[in-house]
Amino acid sequence: MRVALAQLRISPDKDVNIMKALSLIKRSLQVNADLVVLPEVFNTGFYPHNYELVDDLDKELEFILKLSQQKDIVIVGGVAEKEENKLYNTAIVIYQGKIIGKYRKTHLFPLTSEKEYFTPGNELKVFDTPVGKLGIMICYEVRFPEIARKLVRMGAEMLITIAEFPPQRIEHWTALLKARAIENQIYVIGVNCVEGDLKYPGKSMLVDPLGNTIVEAGNLQEVIMADIDLGMVEEVRRKFPFLNDLREEIVK
Repeated sequence: MRVALAQLRISPDKDVNIMKALSLIKRSLQVNADLVVLPEVFNTGFYPHNYELVDDLDKELEFILKLSQQKDIVIVGGVAEKEENKLYNTAIVIYQGKIIGKYRKTHLFPLTSEKEYFTPGNELKVFDTPVGKLGIMICYEVRFPEIARKLVRMGAEMLITIAEFPPQRIEHWTALLKARAIENQIYVIGVNCVEGDLKYPGKSMLVDPLGNTIVEAGNLQEVIMADIDLGMVEEVRRKFPFLNDLREEIVK
């Protein structure tokens, strides 16, 4: 399976962001990717002036949905979603012109204004897709090992983290992605954005079930990719059966 990490340059212009996302998806199609992942709230960024412009999801993602029709690629990305006058930080899963799943961020970041604008979701989800079962975390949530472990117990075969992770803590980003992969013996896909007012540093990564970095992006808008084999997850867990040794009665 070929995975593409679409590291988007976030701008203050919502329409420009969507067009950039469209371009990166097209590039992923050109290299025959089976899965492409975009960053958190790629439509609006964390620009409050954009929040008022958010339309319903079908209209907001109209061009991306049209592009994906008849295409054999799964698209995962984060959008600001508006429903009944509430704003959600939402991860969407698209396949062949349809939104086949969405997850609303359950843990909003306390050190910015995110809690002022967004309503938290209340449910973790794993999505059964043509490329496998995907567990999704959004940015800050990668700091909670409990979330990743719950998604794995729910059957996730890959963990995806979409983010707008700042430069001041970018070393945390790389360390946390590796930690989530090692402790759960699973592939972890982390996609960050670049530039913008906060000078997001990128460093999107794909990590294997042993914690090895398969591919890592720089600090520019780009698509990076790699081929993975989900069979490695079961192989690693069979060779190193550490997950079987957790004493639930001790740690719950």
